[in-house]
Amino acid sequence: MKKRAAGAAAARPGGAIGDATADEVAAPFRWGLVRRLLAFLRPYRGRVAVMWIFTLVESGAAVLLPYLMKVAIDVHITAGSVSGLLTAGAAYLITVLVLFAASRAEGALLTRIGYGVLFGLRRDLFARLQSLPFRFYDGRRTGSVMTRLTSDVQVLEELLQGGLNTLFADLVLLVGVIGMMIALDARLSLVLAVILPLFGAVVFWLRGKLVRAGRGIQARLGALNGFLNESITGVKVIRSFAREETSMREFDKVNAEYYGQAKKFYPLNAFFWQSVTTLNAIATALVLLGGGLLLSGGLVSVGVIAAFLVYVTRFFQPMQRLSNLLNLLSRAMASCERIFEILDERPETDEAPQTPAPLSVEGRVAFERVDFGYSPDEPVLTSVSFDVPAGATAAIVGPTGAGKTTIANLLCRFYEPSAGRVLVDGRDLRGLSLRDYRARTAIVMQEAVVFSGTVLDNIRFGRPSATGGEARAVARELGIDDMFSALPDGYLTQTGERGAGLSLGQRQLVAFARALLRDPALLILDEASAYIDSATEKLVQAAMRRLRRGRTTFVIAHRLSTIRDADVILVVDRGRIVESGTHEELLAKSGRYAELLRSQYKAL
Repeated sequence: MKKRAAGAAAARPGGAIGDATADEVAAPFRWGLVRRLLAFLRPYRGRVAVMWIFTLVESGAAVLLPYLMKVAIDVHITAGSVSGLLTAGAAYLITVLVLFAASRAEGALLTRIGYGVLFGLRRDLFARLQSLPFRFYDGRRTGSVMTRLTSDVQVLEELLQGGLNTLFADLVLLVGVIGMMIALDARLSLVLAVILPLFGAVVFWLRGKLVRAGRGIQARLGALNGFLNESITGVKVIRSFAREETSMREFDKVNAEYYGQAKKFYPLNAFFWQSVTTLNAIATALVLLGGGLLLSGGLVSVGVIAAFLVYVTRFFQPMQRLSNLLNLLSRAMASCERIFEILDERPETDEAPQTPAPLSVEGRVAFERVDFGYSPDEPVLTSVSFDVPAGATAAIVGPTGAGKTTIANLLCRFYEPSAGRVLVDGRDLRGLSLRDYRARTAIVMQEAVVFSGTVLDNIRFGRPSATGGEARAVARELGIDDMFSALPDGYLTQTGERGAGLSLGQRQLVAFARALLRDPALLILDEASAYIDSATEKLVQAAMRRLRRGRTTFVIAHRLSTIRDADVILVVDRGRIVESGTHEELLAKSGRYAELLRSQYKAL
């Protein structure tokens, strides 16, 4: 309910935008994010230096071409010198070829560097998502997290490909163009004194607005993706309850919010480009007007005017690219903030060092006065204490929301207790290496997770070094080998995305085989037989009785008939252990367990 509420709040107007609040959307531009992004360029410093050399060559050739045209007009065309004109034309052609070669080399390096940076960024981002504690995911929509890896990184891709070299290249080109214009005629260069302040005013006025609008677009896109992810994964529920129209209305609402943000950003973007184009036209008109006046007085040549017209166009080309860079930056900074928000999250702590030899776990489990809550003001477990001997089977029962799965989460160390200790073989779980400890545990959840690939791939996920024969041996021991063999391609049958090619029961059986192939010291079954039919459940229960030998097993079950033979049954109610004992002992007490059992029989 918390997750759903958080997602719904993200989509409501006036609330949080995706994962960003209205204050965060309106926050000022943070240049520190640019510096952090540039840090990903460090492994490519050598290539960047070579790229900048080609950039200097390219910019120099671009600045030289109008001057060569001026020389051709004033010196050779005016004098009617054909040989001189051929020489000037050859020089012009060679300069064009140098410009082309330098541009090609610069572009190739830019592509390699840009995609290399994105590769490293995606790798670091995915690695951090793999290591974050489960609390991080509790209040976030899956679609919003996915946006960080997809559209946010794509925005940075546009920035790196369009802006990684733009700033340096265009600044060099601007300096060269302005220098040549002043050198050719300082009076005509006064055109820049009119144009530059106007351009600066446009940039100053639009910069903050573009940044805020860019943040809003990326934030609303996260909310939109989150809604789409929930709707697609829950399409069967939507259709079965005939909620298509309601879902469409909700989508229209979220989509309208994204559209509203886009309507703020893109008109500003269009105004920016229109302003640059208009200033270019004004500068051209001023050159023609001023050049014509100077030419009539014999103060300037035709070649100089022609060169100035080209230089004015060249002047606005980098200005247009720099303005585009500003627009890219306005969206990229929102993406950077969202990406670095994840990279700045503290990963799951594993303070204990990994041991050279595999961690030895016998399997004795004890909770000592454990308190826990997913949020500080909502306790889920209160002073929970119990002791389960190594190799025993402990069943955890109780009404929905009593805290059964939370006990399993703490035992897997998905969360840390807020008070008390979880002990394994007398050692505090926080003192054990997470990787070593989890290598000795396995969990089968109510909703079995099946990945794309074959049935065999998913079983071997529990122990990738296992052979196909070992995987089949586990299935035979569970009594489900015939079921998998009867699939269209047997164990090589493709499961599809999220196991869509298998039934719910088949997915559950794959998860059983995967967990048991791991041969864990601790086995946790969280409503693991919920989707298995009665006939298959009898086979699984018989196999589980054999496979539980030598390992500690925790079984969380609503169907109390499945845990009669447990060594100890822990009855949880409102976050406390209210009873414990064997099936017979608890029936004799005629307490909470007996009440739960009677209510199930009445329901049947």
